[in-house]
Amino acid sequence: MHSKINFFNGLYQQADRTRASGCQDLDVMKVALKEFKERFPSGFQHLEAWEVVRKHEKWAQVPLMGEEGEGSAHKRKPFDVDFSIPDMNEDPSPQRPQRRDKRQATSSEGSSAELAAQFKVYTAMKEAKQAVELEAIELRKKRESEARELISVQIETMKNYNYDRDMKTFLKPHDDVPPSMLPIILARKREIANKYGWPCDF
Repeated sequence: MHSKINFFNGLYQQADRTRASGCQDLDVMKVALKEFKERFPSGFQHLEAWEVVRKHEKWAQVPLMGEEGEGSAHKRKPFDVDFSIPDMNEDPSPQRPQRRDKRQATSSEGSSAELAAQFKVYTAMKEAKQAVELEAIELRKKRESEARELISVQIETMKNYNYDRDMKTFLKPHDDVPPSMLPIILARKREIANKYGWPCDF
């Protein structure tokens, strides 16, 4: 993940440096994402992490030669060439390099620790988000399973109810039925017998 974020950061800085007049940050982002996808077909999956670390001094954009604005403290100055004759009495031994300021070392270590902490927080947030999404998926599956089971029970209950009702209708005597209704009753009983495969002799 770290190497891909670093690679994308380089693409974004390059697109930012070469942006045309009137080009928005969103356009720069699109260019960087497109170039990243040309290298990695799966695309850039760590935008949130990049947004966290992009302003850190380690990932900040370094101005190229000639990019500093006028009046800047980093504005280039003309070279001063010294044509004076060296002093022959001067000690020719090389100068001992200055020791690194402890405060600079401490600052660098602190920056690295801060960056590591930010990555740790991002990783924890991503894992928590994935856990919530997984829990939601499992809950949805459980509810769908319960719904299917309930429908199955309702269908079985209805089948039993219809069976009992048809059984009562089929076994109900029809000797006292008025002659005008007898054909209808017998037709209904034959229909029930055919439905369940029961013997019928009328």
